[in-house]
Amino acid sequence: MQNDDEMNLSERKKQILLSAVEEYIQAASPITSSVIQKKIVKDLSTATLRNELNALEAMGYLKQLHTSSGRVPTSKGYRFYVNSMMGDIPLDEEVLDEIHALFNKRTVYLGDMVNDIASVISKATNYPTVVMLKGFDKLVVKNIKIIPLLTGQALILIETTSGIISNTMETHSDIPSQSYIDASNLLTSTFKDSTVAEMLKNMPSHKMKMDKEVKEYSEIFETVLNSLKALTERLNQSGNITARGEIKLLNTPEYSDPEEAKKIIDVLSNPDEIKEVFSEDSAEVSFKIGKEIPVEELQGCSIATADYQVDGESIASIGIIGPQRMDYAKIASALKFVVEEFHNIKELPNAKKEDDKDE
Repeated sequence: MQNDDEMNLSERKKQILLSAVEEYIQAASPITSSVIQKKIVKDLSTATLRNELNALEAMGYLKQLHTSSGRVPTSKGYRFYVNSMMGDIPLDEEVLDEIHALFNKRTVYLGDMVNDIASVISKATNYPTVVMLKGFDKLVVKNIKIIPLLTGQALILIETTSGIISNTMETHSDIPSQSYIDASNLLTSTFKDSTVAEMLKNMPSHKMKMDKEVKEYSEIFETVLNSLKALTERLNQSGNITARGEIKLLNTPEYSDPEEAKKIIDVLSNPDEIKEVFSEDSAEVSFKIGKEIPVEELQGCSIATADYQVDGESIASIGIIGPQRMDYAKIASALKFVVEEFHNIKELPNAKKEDDKDE
């Protein structure tokens, strides 16, 4: 939505401002009237351009770092740029090819997918990336398998439409292997198409029925229930937050000072502050710039976020954190494509039964 200042901008001022922000994003050098004239707006005199830049500075879109230096965009200037470009996000083919390759060779384990997505987006955009799984209990169950292990534990595999959640549980050695197979089939038939939250809610009543029928099933139900409760509690406490590429901040001029970069890295390691950044759910790519960010230590940055949603429920949030001089178009295209790839997941390959990963 345009504010009053944006509505009062002439088309020429809009063109100059957009060109100035784009130039600064690419070159990381203060904007001067001579550079804008030479590279972008060639039909205006330097004097006219200087007057327009002065006006844009007075309106708060640009600022001078020093009296004799050129100008740089303000948070307001970056916001105008983002609002102007979001209607038609260009797709960076190189970024999209790399992300597409990730999904083509994806692991079926949801935790691994979260880690891989954070890594590949950070590599593609060259900025730190955070992925927060925040809708674990909203995932829809498709299949449940319980596989006894030689360690005296059992591996629980819960296949959902968004990947497989796995966890281990303590078992009773005197329960036959066939009972685990039968219990897996019973759990699947009972809870298929339910959410994980619904399964947790209704499992105790089913366990009571098992107490009167098959004691072995009852014990298996109890261990599955306790395991899922512990997993849910752990995920709710940590938010299942994965951060990758924090060190990449040092590659940007704004954070070449390790002390400045450390402030951002410290926030990325704090689950409570990351949750605050992801407090709003949005299926569309959105940007928070400067003081729009609720965490004070990040208010010198810009953050791009998008949610993966199923039936209107946010399952995971993906965020990219960088300087306000970030490449907004490239980042927006990467996030948009990742969300679309999530929605393209239809059938998952069979999980490797011997894989004992704790998601």
